[in-house]
Amino acid sequence: MSGNHKTVQHSMQGVFVFVLLGLFAVMSTLMVLLGAQMYRNTVDRAAANNEDRVLGAYVRSMIRAEDAADAMETGEYDGVKTLAMREDLDGEVYVTWLYCYEGQLYEWFTSDDGYFNPTSGTAICPAQRFEPRLENGLLTVDMTNGKGEQETVCVALRCAK
Repeated sequence: MSGNHKTVQHSMQGVFVFVLLGLFAVMSTLMVLLGAQMYRNTVDRAAANNEDRVLGAYVRSMIRAEDAADAMETGEYDGVKTLAMREDLDGEVYVTWLYCYEGQLYEWFTSDDGYFNPTSGTAICPAQRFEPRLENGLLTVDMTNGKGEQETVCVALRCAK
């Protein structure tokens, strides 16, 4: 009978080890799934936060990058309000246009021939409104992003008269 007892005890130890390994596998899988979900939530929140800030940050950085004497001009062409930023490259004058068209902020870099075509630009990000104005060296741009949130960017031009 003692031989049978050892076999049963050995079988119970095997079952215990198997259950322990199974529990470890289940818990490990659960931890990976929870970690992946937490990571996905964090990435989604970061993307939403970046989307909320990209319009203002982009406009602000473009204005600062192109800030030069007499470089900035606001206007309106066929109902599209624009910010034109001119620069001289090797004796040729080029203009970078920023404007809102069909629900997007657009940028268009072209030669300064006075011609404006809103369909020629590159869509940057969602925008419902883009209204620049230049007064006494202060460039103010009132904007509405793709979610309908309003933002105003004010930049005192360093190279203004």
